[in-house]
Amino acid sequence: MVTVVPGADGQPVVGLDYRVNVWDRHNWDEGKGVDVGPIHIRDGGMGQQHKVGLAQEFNMAGSSSVKHYELQASGSEVPGPGDPGRTGERSDPGSHVRDGEGELGR
Repeated sequence: MVTVVPGADGQPVVGLDYRVNVWDRHNWDEGKGVDVGPIHIRDGGMGQQHKVGLAQEFNMAGSSSVKHYELQASGSEVPGPGDPGRTGERSDPGSHVRDGEGELGR
């Protein structure tokens, strides 16, 4: 939620209240993998561990509490997509639908 009110100096004061939600399905698709430091972990290898009962696919979900960020129009800016700390992306956003999970079941 964004609120804008006049500040004491007449400049607008912008408040932002937000919550972060995350969801990911950890499954072991052949041909995918992840680098953890110098080590590359293949999903196919983990899939084999799943087949023999030593690994398990799982869903990960969570939400933060509501956070508040306030700035004044005097030059402060909300961090944008190119700022440090905003790197990374989900490379397979449709996997939960493809894997038959659809909406998050809690």
